Amino acid sequence: MLCKAILPSETLAHKAQRILAAHGYPCEIIRSTSRKEGCGFGLRIAGDCDAAHALLLREGVPVKLMTPERGGA
Repeated sequence: MLCKAILPSETLAHKAQRILAAHGYPCEIIRSTSRKEGCGFGLRIAGDCDAAHALLLREGVPVKLMTPERGGA
């Protein structure tokens, strides 16, 4: 499954990427510019979205929005 996490800043997106990669979640930093999400940075994450979200929160990374990606398997 693929999901998208929107974060408050580019710095937090890089921190989240390091944390997720260390726990086996492949992810890439993306730029978000939609009306719903606003401008910002985020991650496209492969794996269990709920577990990845919980991991980021446990590590103190605030997530503005976590949504499944369309077309994700």
